Amino acid sequence: MTDRVVVTGMGLRTPLGSDLETLWARLLSGESASQHWPDLAAENFPIASACRLQDFEVSGDPTRRGRDLAVAAARDALTDSDLDGDGRIGVFVGTTMGESAAFEAAADGAELRIDEAAGSVFAAEVARDRGLAGPLRTYGTACAAGNYALGAAATAVRKGTVTAAVSGGVEPFSKIAMLGFARSRAMSGDLCRPFDRARAGMQLGEAAAFLVLEREDQALARGRDPLAVVGGLGLSGDAFHPTAPREDGSGMAAAMRAGLAAAGIGPSEVGWVCAHGTGTLRSDAAEARALHTVFGDQTPPVASVKGALGHSLGAATAVQAVVAVQALRTRTLPPNANLVEPDDSLMLDVVIEPRPAPELRWIMSCGYAFGGLNSALMLGRA
Repeated sequence: MTDRVVVTGMGLRTPLGSDLETLWARLLSGESASQHWPDLAAENFPIASACRLQDFEVSGDPTRRGRDLAVAAARDALTDSDLDGDGRIGVFVGTTMGESAAFEAAADGAELRIDEAAGSVFAAEVARDRGLAGPLRTYGTACAAGNYALGAAATAVRKGTVTAAVSGGVEPFSKIAMLGFARSRAMSGDLCRPFDRARAGMQLGEAAAFLVLEREDQALARGRDPLAVVGGLGLSGDAFHPTAPREDGSGMAAAMRAGLAAAGIGPSEVGWVCAHGTGTLRSDAAEARALHTVFGDQTPPVASVKGALGHSLGAATAVQAVVAVQALRTRTLPPNANLVEPDDSLMLDVVIEPRPAPELRWIMSCGYAFGGLNSALMLGRA
């Protein structure tokens, strides 16, 4: 297929590593980036544990942290792809809070310039840094935003609207989000334990992850071996509740089925589900029901990376996409960190240690957001 869209480069910044090799090794070892943070405790946050980058130096202005993360990850992705800035290369970014530190500074009396704080600054900064001349798009669809950005980028590449795309998500650590999730009692004061019987909630994280997408024929013509295939994105909207998913998981299942249809494959061809898996009681249960609805008795192995990395909101599904591509390349499934006792009522095959998957062909990467925004991105082996 000449219009098939492939991944040719990846870059990221996460609390468990700012290069793919380090992140992958730490994920396979079952590590968690969760830490107690004295600055949060000193400010009397109800919960002071989170997954934050420790070794990332910003440009000097803390209100530019998100832009610095985005530029660093996008640079690595473009370098990895060996793609120059010529042509109509678009930038597609997902985020939730934008430059959150700018809003926090405004609460302390600093001047707030929306054009320097809204999520649109991330795409603009990446384009400016690399001299990219294509369209700039930002998706504020909360915890599904990375998938939205990647799906839109793949469509633009497939249609020829752009010659290539740099796409992903970025979310600098947000004290606003930290307080909001804590007050809504959605956060764990201990560890995030997706699909565990004693799971008690999510933990907040931060990250940036970008992938370079281009048509397969173009990649091969310039001597690049694709890393993975972007099969398509499935979306659905619950229109049910501002924060809670439908308990039967029907909205999530609709997105999964749409993703399978977009990729032109059946449920039996999916070898792993990189789950949303926030570690909250309701969301994990609804996701399990959705998986059983779509896959029946043949539910594939499942794992979430949020126990290891925290929930990086708009960047979460972009990070998942990078992890999924690496799983396809190595034919290995990473474990679900912090799982002590699987919740048997969910009836899922949760990966608890690195698992060889020599026949792995397709991965479904899921992300669901407040307001019932459900997404399932299909990624296949090149």
